[in-house]
Amino acid sequence: MSAASRLSRLVAARLCHDLGGVVGSLSGTLDMLSQGDAELLALSRESATALRLRLRLYGAAWGMGSGTLDAPAIGELLLGAPAFPRVQFALAGLSVAGPVPAELVPLVLNAALLGAEALPRGGTVHVAGDAAAGFTILPEGRSVAWPAALLRLLADDDLDAAMAEGPRRMVVPLLAVLAAAEGYALSLALGVGPAPPLVLAKG
Repeated sequence: MSAASRLSRLVAARLCHDLGGVVGSLSGTLDMLSQGDAELLALSRESATALRLRLRLYGAAWGMGSGTLDAPAIGELLLGAPAFPRVQFALAGLSVAGPVPAELVPLVLNAALLGAEALPRGGTVHVAGDAAAGFTILPEGRSVAWPAALLRLLADDDLDAAMAEGPRRMVVPLLAVLAAAEGYALSLALGVGPAPPLVLAKG
């Protein structure tokens, strides 16, 4: 099986996992709405909103993409991140020179999602940069640490090994593929601490 086929299967499996919980919650509350419970109605609306936001995010990050977006629009998409609101996204430093080009929006979104994976106990992902200067992703919070899958990929450049981590870590190989396709290299900046900034630099 080709690397592209394996990666597409990982993306599909991750979609099923992430959306399944929201759909199940919505289905369960709708089944009980006949009781006329106002709290259940509110919960079903909440679940429907979460599902809509997540589908918008994944469509832009993993699907057909989107058009050129500015920082506020990217921030709206990230409201659908599985870790939100436990993890917040600070985008004040993003694309100060202008909106993010359409072809780079998936790159920025997946980099932000990877930053969220470095914050199992919550925190803030700072996203900065632009197409020319490159992008930096800095997670800040308690128990912050980049996924081991990312560290291994940066150390040995083994995409197959990264994909072997399974759907839960599929953002790591997907980000690597997206970055390479757009001519960006991934690296960790020199710094102190468990999670120095992830740098996406134009090659």
